[in-house]
Amino acid sequence: MPVPLLEDDYNAMDGSYPSYDAVGRGIYQALRINPDCAFGESYARLLKEAYPHFLSELASHILMLEKKDVEVTYLDRKINYLKIFALIEPDNPQFPLEIGLTLLDKGLRLSALHLATTSLYRAEEFLRRALELSPDDVKTSHHLGEVSYLLGRYDDAALFWGGIISSLPAEEKEKLERRLQGVEQGATPRVPVVDYLEAIGVALDSHQRGEYEDAAAILQDVLDDAAFCEEFPLPEIWYVLGDCYKGLGMPRYAEDYFKEALRLNPDYAEAESALKNMYE
Repeated sequence: MPVPLLEDDYNAMDGSYPSYDAVGRGIYQALRINPDCAFGESYARLLKEAYPHFLSELASHILMLEKKDVEVTYLDRKINYLKIFALIEPDNPQFPLEIGLTLLDKGLRLSALHLATTSLYRAEEFLRRALELSPDDVKTSHHLGEVSYLLGRYDDAALFWGGIISSLPAEEKEKLERRLQGVEQGATPRVPVVDYLEAIGVALDSHQRGEYEDAAAILQDVLDDAAFCEEFPLPEIWYVLGDCYKGLGMPRYAEDYFKEALRLNPDYAEAESALKNMYE
């Protein structure tokens, strides 16, 4: 088994073998960067047996990340840390569950919608693994149904939700009953939600580049699906659409879209500011 070393530790070697501390720092860094690396399971076992202080540090980092609204890069970091614990305890369903939930969070972030498909399929993979380890877990089934719905697998979503709906709080139960009724009646988005998320990501990139006409055309197509708009009322879409029409010199349309963004989120400061400065 090769031993990964930090460059400074390698250069400081006195003899043929690295020190105990150097080995610990090396495998710790290797796993943090890529827990899916070759020999990852062996490195994780070594970390557990010989360097438990590094695991305590990892656990502290995870707790810190869970308490903050962090950027996507930090979500990736959290996923890697959780994967290390999953290597150490492969039969613990909590770790694939948390990895799946973090990937679900990532897949719905506006700043990472261009990665929505990859993130949601990976979320499904880890959530299914968690459910295999704990088949009766309500939380796992609930979120696996959510991911299935986002991927357009409505029959799977109905299967996961149908088995747990009686165990949910009243508000969640009502929401799922409404969705299940929509699935039964065929009142679902015209295309899988994940496709709309990817399209919105493209529109946001176009908007950032000042390609307002292209961005507006994509967003109008998305908003034309009433089922999607009802299930996923995203004020950010309306705000960006308003900014596109403002950039196209069509203030009346822009005003309407800014107002809709504020209707969906009365605390949307950017939309409120844009509306106030509409004709300046």
